[in-house]
Amino acid sequence: MKQLIRVTIEEASEMCGPSCEEITHYIDEQWIRPFEENAFDDEDVARIRLIHDLIENLGVNEESVPIILHLIDQIHVLQIRVKDFT
Repeated sequence: MKQLIRVTIEEASEMCGPSCEEITHYIDEQWIRPFEENAFDDEDVARIRLIHDLIENLGVNEESVPIILHLIDQIHVLQIRVKDFT
């Protein structure tokens, strides 16, 4: 569940490393979906950090980013389902 905190694109850039333009690119590619225009929650910030790390530190190409994000999202859903059974 998304937290109702607000972090601006500038603050997200400072916290996570990518420039504001890169974060805007992430939004355009729909890799992140801010809960409000230019307002990010803790989940969005974590995703920005992950995307930046994938591209800059792990050398993942942009075509692979949505595939990796989708797989991570599926793992998260499975974790929730397993937790519901325990």
